[in-house]
Amino acid sequence: MKFCLYTSEQEENIFTRKKAKTWRRSGLITEQQLRIMEECTNPGVSQTNVFFRLLFFVFTCVCASAIIAFVLWLANFNNRVGEATTLIFFSITFYFLAEYLIRNRFFYRYGIEEALSIASMTSLVIGCGLLMDNWRIDNQLAVIIICLLLAISAFWIYLRFGFLYSILISIIALCIIPFQLSLPATGERLFLLFILFLILLISLIFDKPEIADFQKEKTTIIQACLLAAIYVTINLRIFDLAKLYFRDIGINQQPYAGFPPYLYWISYLLTFLIPIGGLYWGIKSRRRMIINVSLLAAFVTLSTNKDYLGLKHSAWDPAIMGLLLIALSILIKRWLTQGPNKTRDGFTAENILKPESHGINLADIGAALTPGFIESQQPVAPTEKFFEGGKSGGGGSSRDF
Repeated sequence: MKFCLYTSEQEENIFTRKKAKTWRRSGLITEQQLRIMEECTNPGVSQTNVFFRLLFFVFTCVCASAIIAFVLWLANFNNRVGEATTLIFFSITFYFLAEYLIRNRFFYRYGIEEALSIASMTSLVIGCGLLMDNWRIDNQLAVIIICLLLAISAFWIYLRFGFLYSILISIIALCIIPFQLSLPATGERLFLLFILFLILLISLIFDKPEIADFQKEKTTIIQACLLAAIYVTINLRIFDLAKLYFRDIGINQQPYAGFPPYLYWISYLLTFLIPIGGLYWGIKSRRRMIINVSLLAAFVTLSTNKDYLGLKHSAWDPAIMGLLLIALSILIKRWLTQGPNKTRDGFTAENILKPESHGINLADIGAALTPGFIESQQPVAPTEKFFEGGKSGGGGSSRDF
């Protein structure tokens, strides 16, 4: 059963157009081929660029907030029930207005319908929170209910509108629940891992080869975020690494990070196995984001290795790490470039696809602010040349003399 307001053909056409522009910037297709592809993949929706999308999103959020605040101020309710009812009413209004813009105005990632859907979800959650506060519901239970409501509403927005960030909001809301159950630290981690593994398993079950390319891209991003969340949950020393930037904790580290020894060493082993397994998974399925997350996890594993083993950090640790990464990068690049046509099993170190440019980049701004660059770009003033264009024997008398 399909819940999304956009058809699969529309989503696939938008995805194809985006890829075609990337291929054109990279010189893989000609301008004429790009025009033909755009003519054959008309999605029939209204779109805008990133700048105006963000601008419309911010303006719509401000307008929605101002309308709600004005009505609440005008009504001057003396109880939570009136405020909650108003918020829930506007939540329903904003939601159906977002659906109207998509159904009748054919907006696609325009910013306005996104802001209305987020405002709808936020108003609903806040309104229900005010009702639970009025009913004197226990704080822990109220937070759990709010998280569940936020997760369900954000997931519905993902199913209905296809906003990728809404399902990430849903996952984050579910991950807050284990910390509201008054469990010990071990129980919180295990419960959180259970939630993340369950979501990842569901994602892998629905990740079938026959699904559309645009859906594969969304699924890859979700799986990469889940893999990163699982790694952060398993690595018991990752927060100690963050504290190193503020104070030296090499001597006063808590033994086993406050967890049972067996769980601590299982976690240490998994910090190596997860990046390795992620790299194998990403390379085999050719998913670059999975590879990037696995490489980042491997870097964090090496950075927290001393913390796990109870060793003291040295000032030269970052330098050694940097040299190791540089040497590894050079070796991998040379290995790829020495293959036939500078490729090995479909992988290459060459920059084949150029990313989309949304405006002036930082290099252009820096160059424009450099006095020497500005002066070098000024046109050279022509010097006056007397006796220019003269004829033989005329001494220049025919023109500029």
